[in-house]
Amino acid sequence: MPTLLRRAIKIGAVALATIVVAAYLYAAFTYRSADVFAPPGRIESLGRTYLISNFPPRTREDLEQRFAQGHREQYTLEQVSSVFPWRAVYQWQNDQIRGQATSSAYLKWGETYISYSLSGGP
Repeated sequence: MPTLLRRAIKIGAVALATIVVAAYLYAAFTYRSADVFAPPGRIESLGRTYLISNFPPRTREDLEQRFAQGHREQYTLEQVSSVFPWRAVYQWQNDQIRGQATSSAYLKWGETYISYSLSGGP
């Protein structure tokens, strides 16, 4: 194998390893956890911090059925932000509170929603 080809393969391998390590470190710092394949212990949404709750993951239907009919008529579960481009954060919103933080948030994790509750005061 020519020296130039070997050198190119080594540079490519080092570059790929660097990208993988940088992506992992970015995810670990963003999630504040070394386990980037599990839901983060805290998320930030609409300028507030939310901590993961002890509730089991729920489907969207479970979330909508959890509240009374009147709640579902006045509020809709809307995406308000994202942790990463592929991890959307949802909150109950309506025209009067749209864009404001509520007391709970839900991180979409695959086909389920992970519950988070507001941490601390304003």
